Amino acid sequence: MHRRFVPFLHVARWASVLVAVMYHVRFLLFVDYEHVQEKTWWSDVFYFLTGLGHESFAVFLALDGILTGRALRAHGPPTRTTPGRHAIALYGLLLPGLILGAACDVAGARFFNGSGLYTAYPAFTTLTLDYTALLGNLFMLQPFIVPTFGSNGMLYLLSFLFWSLILLGVFLRATRAGRIVLLAAVVALASPLFLIWSAIWMTGVAVAHIGATRTARPPLSLAIVGFLGALLLSRFLGAHAHGPPVACKFLLVGWGFGAIAWALTPRGAQPEAAPDDPAPAFTFFFHFPVMMLLVGMGTTLSGQPLMQQPAPARYGAFAAVVAACVGTTVLVARASRPAKAQRQAPLPWPGAGHS
Repeated sequence: MHRRFVPFLHVARWASVLVAVMYHVRFLLFVDYEHVQEKTWWSDVFYFLTGLGHESFAVFLALDGILTGRALRAHGPPTRTTPGRHAIALYGLLLPGLILGAACDVAGARFFNGSGLYTAYPAFTTLTLDYTALLGNLFMLQPFIVPTFGSNGMLYLLSFLFWSLILLGVFLRATRAGRIVLLAAVVALASPLFLIWSAIWMTGVAVAHIGATRTARPPLSLAIVGFLGALLLSRFLGAHAHGPPVACKFLLVGWGFGAIAWALTPRGAQPEAAPDDPAPAFTFFFHFPVMMLLVGMGTTLSGQPLMQQPAPARYGAFAAVVAACVGTTVLVARASRPAKAQRQAPLPWPGAGHS
């Protein structure tokens, strides 16, 4: 079981990343499902799988919480300083990601906006390339005070992850009374969306802790049924309704996946620090500007509009954009790693793809 568990986490992490990328690419290249003129079994399957974008966000954050919890316990009981170190290490993703995003957005908006992708489709994203947004994003203040920088709407989840780590570090340092005050203040002052996504991440942290300290495990079959039921319920409640309290459906998805991971957690094995591969998390958080540039190039050079009806050629373009987007982000992520980090495997940190 122990040999299979870490590969399971790695595969599940990449699966959630790929579904997130496919969700966004499909949103740009294909009409919404209700506007499909000729529905087939293939189009039904395609739209269902690529419609699980926000559900994949929940799985990704739950996984990151599990991996963070395992890192906290990799060398014994959780330490108070580890969450803060992990939060600071997120800048290893943020800085090259902001540079990549700015380069893609500037080039796309200037040279490849023939379809109006960057200006006429605010439902996709809002292009914000001013210094105020950049400075705010450098301090992880999106979306609380400033918008996400450039076209990259995914940066709000990176900020949620960062502040969840900070709060976890403060919680571990606080007294019992201080923890009660901290929890009450966060619930009272934080936005509902932050509370929901942070709760999903904390679900993973809790699963790692319970798996390491308790022998009880839920039945795997029951956990899988619960996870699939959460996915179906989430899709039934609507693919385009994401505001609170509807976003609570993603919390159910996170709980369902956490139950599967808990059921698979090996008994009696000390969690180990895993290799430091930033590619999955970098792709997850920074694929949006790359995708926008690729789609902008394709539509401008070919003269084809966005959001077309399903067709074999369109499916081919979809596969090409997904592959190019993932390939680009993986190359940038691994090229931007410090040479020292490439020679040795430090303690894994959230978002670095501890697998």
